Amino acid sequence: MAAAPARADSAAGSWSDNHELCQSSSCVRAGNIVRLWQAIIWADDLSGTVGTSFIDGEYGSNTAAKTRTWQDVMNIGIDGSVGPQTWGKAYGGVNRNTGFDTSSQTGYFYYGYNRTFGLRKQNSNGVWTFLNPRTGTWTGTSH
Repeated sequence: MAAAPARADSAAGSWSDNHELCQSSSCVRAGNIVRLWQAIIWADDLSGTVGTSFIDGEYGSNTAAKTRTWQDVMNIGIDGSVGPQTWGKAYGGVNRNTGFDTSSQTGYFYYGYNRTFGLRKQNSNGVWTFLNPRTGTWTGTSH
């Protein structure tokens, strides 16, 4: 399992130390951190067939299969789990966007192949939130 993030089990920093996501009981299988990952798959969906209903916060067989496809397209190791290499590759799609800045957060966009969504990083502790494409609300990244 990947090293635990230092900040309250949420996505933090450059994501490479986020908890591992997979179907095994040794990984994170539910929560907002899974929703963040599912939003990344949604944004990078080349076929345009992944709808926002996919962003349900459960790391089941559908998410594992779409993760394998994502890993294949990104030309990284294909194992269906989201560990340091996969998180690191996803972080490469994060770009600065001042439109989402607040007095305490720095704004970003995740630029996928097909869609985008907003992100914010808390200035005090580096913890991320994202604009959930399914709900249209700012969502934490805890699990």
